[in-house]
Amino acid sequence: MQSLFSRALVLIAGLLIGILGVTGVLVLLQDHGSSSDSQQIGERPRSDTVGSTISMDSITSDSVPSDLNDLVFPRLAFDRTASILSWVNVLSEDQILNWLEQSIEPSWDVPEAHRHELQSVLLQKLSTTSPEKAFEFAWSRDDHLHERGIFVFAAHELPWLGGFGDDILREGMASITLLAWANSDLDGAITHIKQMDAGVAAYYLPVVLQAREDLNLDQQREIAKELGDESYAFFNYFQNLTRGSLENPKETWYEIVNLANQEGMQKITGDALSRVAVAWVENEGKTVFDEIVSSISQDSKYGRALSNVFSALSTDEPEEIFDYILKNLGDRAYEVIQGSDIAYNWAHNDPRGLLSKAETLPASRLRQRLIDSAAREWANHNPQQLLANLELLPQENQEYASRTAIRTLTRKSPPDAAKFVLQVEDYESQLELATTLVRQWSYQDSDAAKDWVFNIPESNALRSALIRPLANILVNTDPRAAFQLALEQPINEQGSSSVPARGFESSILSRIASRDLDLALELLPQVRDIGSSKVQVYTDIGSTLIENGEIQQALSLSSHLSEEQQVPFYQGVTSIWAVQDPKGFLNAFEEFPNEEIKSSVALSVKFVNNMTNTFSAEEIAIIEKYISKEDKEKLEQIKDIDLFNATEEEQQKLEELFPGQW
Repeated sequence: MQSLFSRALVLIAGLLIGILGVTGVLVLLQDHGSSSDSQQIGERPRSDTVGSTISMDSITSDSVPSDLNDLVFPRLAFDRTASILSWVNVLSEDQILNWLEQSIEPSWDVPEAHRHELQSVLLQKLSTTSPEKAFEFAWSRDDHLHERGIFVFAAHELPWLGGFGDDILREGMASITLLAWANSDLDGAITHIKQMDAGVAAYYLPVVLQAREDLNLDQQREIAKELGDESYAFFNYFQNLTRGSLENPKETWYEIVNLANQEGMQKITGDALSRVAVAWVENEGKTVFDEIVSSISQDSKYGRALSNVFSALSTDEPEEIFDYILKNLGDRAYEVIQGSDIAYNWAHNDPRGLLSKAETLPASRLRQRLIDSAAREWANHNPQQLLANLELLPQENQEYASRTAIRTLTRKSPPDAAKFVLQVEDYESQLELATTLVRQWSYQDSDAAKDWVFNIPESNALRSALIRPLANILVNTDPRAAFQLALEQPINEQGSSSVPARGFESSILSRIASRDLDLALELLPQVRDIGSSKVQVYTDIGSTLIENGEIQQALSLSSHLSEEQQVPFYQGVTSIWAVQDPKGFLNAFEEFPNEEIKSSVALSVKFVNNMTNTFSAEEIAIIEKYISKEDKEKLEQIKDIDLFNATEEEQQKLEELFPGQW
């Protein structure tokens, strides 16, 4: 008898070209077609992307490559799906695990759609023979879910998370395997995820219930209890009641409300009730508003549900809904409106109308929110119209609205945005908008943004004022150009003891180093040796190297600095080193170039250790032996100063005694 997976090939001929989602794979896996049909399909040759013919029954576990780089995916979706199924069909469990391991390697260079399709089929096959192994493999490699802390979040907010729909809840490879596992062995799947953290069980509860939609509410409720969130069973039940067309929305409304009242589940009804309300109003008209409100408004637990319902009803006529709420909900009106999308819907369709309504309200948080919504949506959807009517907005909203409008307009038409900016008369406002323009434009077309800035006449102060914002944004898109621009800027050589002169290129290069360390090292020798420029950027890049574990390369940078500059350099890089690798730092202490550097580093580490407690008292005693007599005398002068709560006068004294360290 052929395996369940083999019989999946029966339905290949009936698949729509290009469509094979997770649900499709599951359907294939569960099909019980005849073996004779499968044999017939296996004997039919098909053409691959280069015109050669491949017979599916010729594929064996020995004929498929062990290295995924040797796989050739057909161009057409239908052929690709057939090939993947035929490859995976003959793999042993060990081969499947090997392919899965290879499939998550970034070095496997294939389109993501191909990668995901192969992974899905591999996991489905493994789920039929070793579901626990398939789930553990997938779960441990859903790195993006772990990094986002979504399992911790799910432990506390599952019904709220569920309101965002199936896509979020079913994200990740583990959901694919669990869906198949729960469908074939519900008890085994539940037992396994119950043993995991509460957040993991809560996150995958929707997947388990999706796999068994045949279960009644009581059965779903028991499963939800086992997995830590009974309320989700009701949330899921309410969602299922309101999917698709509602023949009798009034009846459905009261079924949900009565069950929610009986079980104390009012807070999770909002999403379902909002869909029912829309259908009810479509059937019977706005006369049902009063019944909708009276059935739930007396219970404060329906607060969120009321907001959801009116959000859904306000998509077409937000002003009418707004006025109805103000008239009929009394003291709760503001709370319901603020918890809803009414302001957004109104602002999206008619921002001027919303502004006019806001002007009729007394000063309040709601009034300000309406104005903010109108300004934001107007700027996002019709920026030119807003810029031409800024005076309609309160003064305090004009700056934000104009920046948002310029950003939106730049995305659509940079020349139009630039034309408007150059017409602004107030210089401060013009500079603010021009900076917004340059930032947005540089992301889209850095060369065009540069050309626009340099085409501004040199006599116009706006040109020179935009150089620094332009260079800062070019770090992300054209770092070499950003560095060159910074090099061309003059240095204010006046400076001060607390804020020494620093070339703009040093700060730009420090930012480049956080993104492309090799490029930063290449450009480093070009930094001008004026004020603190050179030593500061060498210290920044040295610290980055230390963080990357490149200790010797970091310390070798000191050879490009003067003896005077080496002191602050060692202070800076060793502070990071001491915290990151205290043992290695202590072992290398004796090798530091001279006594002045050793004393300076020892002082710096002593100060840092007061906050980090990295070193023991014995280790600090060893470090203190390197502090010079002169520096010990300075320490004596500050022994009574609370370093964590120093006064302004004490801060000044610390800076005088230990310049650059405080």
